[in-house]
Amino acid sequence: MSATMEDFRAAFRTHPAGVALITATVDGEPVGLTLSSLTSLSLDPLAVAFSFSRTTGSAGKVISAPSYVIHLLGESHAELAKAFAHSDGRRFTEDQEWDRLPSGEPYLRSAPHAFRARTLESVAVGDSRMIAAEILDSIPGPAEGRLVYQDRTFFSTAGARIL
Repeated sequence: MSATMEDFRAAFRTHPAGVALITATVDGEPVGLTLSSLTSLSLDPLAVAFSFSRTTGSAGKVISAPSYVIHLLGESHAELAKAFAHSDGRRFTEDQEWDRLPSGEPYLRSAPHAFRARTLESVAVGDSRMIAAEILDSIPGPAEGRLVYQDRTFFSTAGARIL
């Protein structure tokens, strides 16, 4: 049976994914967007991979930055993830607890973990772009259940344990 676009979308819509937020400073302005495609890639060098379905707007700005911060989001960040997933969402407001790293990128203080990274490779794949990013710094944050996205809904991993 050959795969169709509809089958592919349906399969991944119900496949749970961790939620991250990627931020950068471009031309003196903060930019960012929500990711659900983040995965570990390599231990030597330390690297992650993620993809964007388009390279315009915030995504294009982020990948043009010399470095960026990838925030692993916690269960308390569902509204923030929604805001950064839409171009008209509230971003970088005072109540969202943003700071700046010494290197200039916006940093979410309440993120359970964040990584400062830079692009190693960027590959066009169909209408998307896959990024391999080297981890430059690791910034642990407060302990909190992680945010997961499945079938257009956010869930928490807190208390969920499978042996």
